[in-house]
Amino acid sequence: MSSPRTVARWVFDVAVVVALVSAVVMAVSGNWDATIRFGLIAAVMVAVRTSDVPLPFAGAFAVLLLLSTWAAVRHWYRQIDQFDLLVHFLTPGSLAAVVYFALVHQRLLPDVRRQTPRLRSAAPVLWVVLVGTTAAVVWEFYELVMERLSPSSMNVGYTDTVLDLLAGMLGSAVAGGLVLAWGRRADTHPQHDGR
Repeated sequence: MSSPRTVARWVFDVAVVVALVSAVVMAVSGNWDATIRFGLIAAVMVAVRTSDVPLPFAGAFAVLLLLSTWAAVRHWYRQIDQFDLLVHFLTPGSLAAVVYFALVHQRLLPDVRRQTPRLRSAAPVLWVVLVGTTAAVVWEFYELVMERLSPSSMNVGYTDTVLDLLAGMLGSAVAGGLVLAWGRRADTHPQHDGR
């Protein structure tokens, strides 16, 4: 029976391979915009793995990044009802958790596993929420710019923007809670920390 760590590594590796294959397929079909997108996300995935991000978080981030990129390339946001809101809920928090662990690896932030109980209960969660919310805001700026440059490429408005920001903030709060739970579990089971 496979361990959770083995499954997470397998999920992550498959996502990287799918991103690379997607880039090649898009290049062969002449879709250079999509080729660049898939090439960039493959590079981001590899960078995440070299930053010692725990495998469950790295795997989830890789899958969500791949899914959101395919959604943009294939216009699933327009075709599937509420898909946009789901992606806005999942992706900013996943990104924020990965960034948190990458900065811990660089020793720019304290590790959730090595804090006092009071700090552990607030600091990592707050940091993940702030970064995820900031990522959601930056994405909405991007959508605004793209809508101005190419009105047919984006379908945004006030309600869409506010709901996307709310989804990003709530998703980031969930991700912060998962980081905290992982830190507590890794602290009590150091040999199974998921790295």
